[in-house]
Amino acid sequence: MRYRRAVLALGLSAVAAAAWAGAGVSSHLQSGGWAPPTAPSQRADALLSSHFHGGTPDLVVLARASGSVDDPAARGTGAHLAERVRADPAVSGVDSYWAGPSAADPALRTKDGHGALLLVRLTGEARHTAPQGLLSAVTGRQGPLHLTPSGPAALTRDLQRRSQHDLQTSELIALPITLLLLVWAFGGVLAAWLPLAVGVAAIAGTLAVLRAVCCFTEVSVYALNWTTAAGLALAVDYSLFLVARYREERRAGADHMAAVERSMSVAGRTVVVSAGIVMLSLTGLLLFPLPFLRSMAYAGIPVVALAAIAALVLVPAGLSHRRRPVPEDEHRADRWGRLALAVMRHRVPVALATALVLGAFALPFRHAEFALSDERVLPHDAPAVTTVRELRTLFPDLDHTEVDVVLPRWNPAGDADRLTALDAYARRLSTLPGAASVRTATGDYVHGSRVPAPCGSDCAAPARRFLSAHDTWLAVHGPSEPFGTDTVRLARAVRASPAPVPPLVTGAPALLLDVRQAVADRLPWAVAIVIAATLALLLVFTRGIFLAAKAVVMNALSMTATFGVMVWIFQDGHLRHLLGGFTATGTVDLLTAITVFFLAFGLSMDYEVLLLARVVEAHDRTGDTRSAVASGLQGAAPLFTASAAVVSAVLLSLAGSGITTIKLIGVTVAVSVAVDALIIRPLLVPAVMALAGPANWWTPRLPRTGGRRNGPQAPL
Repeated sequence: MRYRRAVLALGLSAVAAAAWAGAGVSSHLQSGGWAPPTAPSQRADALLSSHFHGGTPDLVVLARASGSVDDPAARGTGAHLAERVRADPAVSGVDSYWAGPSAADPALRTKDGHGALLLVRLTGEARHTAPQGLLSAVTGRQGPLHLTPSGPAALTRDLQRRSQHDLQTSELIALPITLLLLVWAFGGVLAAWLPLAVGVAAIAGTLAVLRAVCCFTEVSVYALNWTTAAGLALAVDYSLFLVARYREERRAGADHMAAVERSMSVAGRTVVVSAGIVMLSLTGLLLFPLPFLRSMAYAGIPVVALAAIAALVLVPAGLSHRRRPVPEDEHRADRWGRLALAVMRHRVPVALATALVLGAFALPFRHAEFALSDERVLPHDAPAVTTVRELRTLFPDLDHTEVDVVLPRWNPAGDADRLTALDAYARRLSTLPGAASVRTATGDYVHGSRVPAPCGSDCAAPARRFLSAHDTWLAVHGPSEPFGTDTVRLARAVRASPAPVPPLVTGAPALLLDVRQAVADRLPWAVAIVIAATLALLLVFTRGIFLAAKAVVMNALSMTATFGVMVWIFQDGHLRHLLGGFTATGTVDLLTAITVFFLAFGLSMDYEVLLLARVVEAHDRTGDTRSAVASGLQGAAPLFTASAAVVSAVLLSLAGSGITTIKLIGVTVAVSVAVDALIIRPLLVPAVMALAGPANWWTPRLPRTGGRRNGPQAPL
């Protein structure tokens, strides 16, 4: 405080340096990271790309002509375009309708003759970065052809563009609304700027961290939007805790300097514990071998730490410019105490009623279906999405999900027995439920029978593409829905079907199976570690076993209700128009749901820590549970309700995003905050504590610290 001008100047310099270091980070973020790099689907995908230049193409370019695509000008332009794309270092293989000066693949031509396809497969690194030069080369007018790209690479580009656009839009919406709410919550314009300054510092610092992390590992584009929302939300929480405590001390008669010091020693400790719990919760994401989830931790952990540090540094310096105490609306604060007393008088009916409400919220979670996102995560009018719809109309024969099978180090060329085994294997795969056809080196198969290939009598060249120097590839075509139940069942059956050698299976449904397996393997450990670490920190904070366990149980109830609302909105499709519109696919993105759990679990604990601090402090003074709970809620509720209003506004600004996964994170975490602030803490917690009575304060005999028997080790 004595050096507040130097602190503010140093802080401003640090923020400016971080903003410079983090500039342009969005161009280094990637869209992908959905599966473990060592998963069978990823190993098969790598073999397909490097040995066969095959599998599901990364870029599907629709070329439309006003005349026929077989006209000399269109054919020449198409052939030249294919050669130019093939020469790009980011490209590993190209298939096009214009295979040569006189040959053409009829499967890549529309029935009316006005359209044709160019299928591009990219190298490993380029698959997640959407090379702009290549995408520009296959977009727009090229001679008589008009080109529109789709596929994963085009989807990545659209996601990056949309993410940047949505980030700017959400900031334009969130900042003025947040400022107005902060003026209301903090009681003045000058004080309202403190959390914004803290948030800017946390966001700028996190962007610099992400830019550094990008040099070593893959970071998802979604991390950028989360950084902004979390930075502002946590800045509000931590600043509000400190400012409110300062005002309490001033109203109690402390002079300015003593009030600042007291708010730092008491509320500052609450900020540190709260930030520690949120960071511990986000650490659980690092246990998953999935770059997408780890990206959220790469963004979340530093933004939490920096928000806490910035609040502890900048808020005291800002408070040092304020000398006058701020009067409190005593009636407004006292009504929370009266509510707590009323709840505790009727604790059994209140506990049952709130449990029923939370149970009703949780009911939709019973029919939750988790999958991965496809192009429908973007708005229906996004270029990549409209092109996919057009392709499905123009090429109905290609509207199948491809499940690719690689037989590693097994090549039947020149071996009659192996050719017979491959023929039998392909026939067997073609009889699996959901399999439309199978194509490999020995021919095309439908329902167990070999059928004439579309190439006619000259099938040698197409057949050779299914063989590499050492491996064999089979393409199984299934239902059109890439993550549908029937398609996933087909991929599982392909993996279980007897094969000449252990197969590697890839494709969208195989990817989903690998992701589900990775989540199933790590989720119990991640949840257990986060809960155990949270319990340990709460035990140190409260020195009460029941209080710590109750906090975790309350959070579990909040999470269950939140996930029920998430399923009701985003899987079942309710409130779509109210939330800016999105495509309900009948599933919830699995990785986004896991992200929401760990984010919301940590953020919800903010309010529990604040409430526990006030309740335990009051109990240390009075020794009475009822008065302690009433006093604690009276002191904490105005803070966490004001915080919930501001945080929800920040998070709901993400509801305007055109990317469904970002919308889901913002809306669902906002719901979690609202449920926590309006139901769990003011109603269920007082009812449960009243039912527990003396058990709230029971703890094993521990070495005494500072002469205190129970409660936190220092006054709160």
